[in-house]
Amino acid sequence: MLAPEYRAGFRVLQEKIGLWAALSIAIPAFFKALMVKHKAEEGLGEAEATKADLKNHFQLLANMYQMLDKQYGKVRTDEIMRDVLLEGGNVFFRGFTQLNPGEKLGEFVEIYKKFERNNIVFDVIEETDKRFEIEIKRCLVFEAFDELGVPALTQWMCDIAFHYFSQYHAQMTYEKDRMIARGAASCHEVFTWSQVLLPNKRVQSDAAPRPDIKAKLIMSRESN
Repeated sequence: MLAPEYRAGFRVLQEKIGLWAALSIAIPAFFKALMVKHKAEEGLGEAEATKADLKNHFQLLANMYQMLDKQYGKVRTDEIMRDVLLEGGNVFFRGFTQLNPGEKLGEFVEIYKKFERNNIVFDVIEETDKRFEIEIKRCLVFEAFDELGVPALTQWMCDIAFHYFSQYHAQMTYEKDRMIARGAASCHEVFTWSQVLLPNKRVQSDAAPRPDIKAKLIMSRESN
């Protein structure tokens, strides 16, 4: 059984290139992924074992990207896979727990750490009831995509994360001023909690990013 984010992504792929063309890509990519099993070498630590798990999860996505590239070329493939990943990534982030009424930044930080421990290695710069600032030293998602030969896919995952956390809570703001996926040595993130509801802040829902949000994210990526 495919993970929910893959099922959502396939629906987008079908819309982009048609059912039979999508099946002709997805089915061989799926069986090819089944034949590959990534494992970390003994003694290299938990992060390497986690990265191996991520590579196993993303192997199908990498196969699809590479097969599309051969058939449609890089420009068209990037257009297709960007939308596939934006939709699938939005479904993936639905697994990030929402805050209960009355909970604040401290509870969010615990949720964040639990969710992201399988994706990144980071140092905490500041952690108070009003501010949570971290420096990400290793992005295991980027490393996994890079070793699978599709490092550009990480940028679109970052776009999804940026949108999600920016809209997560009406009293929280999110800033990210550098990214490993775009060539920086580390990522820098700051979550700030306000005691009042922020003006024009839309609370995060399960809906996919609106087209205008997608456009802004894409323009931001291209400007970098």
